[in-house]
Amino acid sequence: FAFAQIHGDVCLVQVSNPASSLMFSDVRVFRHEFITIFRYSHSTTVHPSDIVIFEWLDEGHALYEDEQQTVSLPRDVMGRLQKLSAALR
Repeated sequence: FAFAQIHGDVCLVQVSNPASSLMFSDVRVFRHEFITIFRYSHSTTVHPSDIVIFEWLDEGHALYEDEQQTVSLPRDVMGRLQKLSAALR
């Protein structure tokens, strides 16, 4: 999982094939739902110029629940996302 900007929106993504500067990437996009919970929104393929990865998250920082298609993040990680989002406004 990673914090990324896709077409101007900051979101949580799961990248299945990290892009080189020349290849498209397949990503699963998760939208913020409630406090520290993100819910799967959609899958998309993006050109390298349309995605910016701000921070790769350690595996232990993202709890993925397959049945509900949600990801829970620790509060300190959410704080970093909030600071990142505020800086981009």
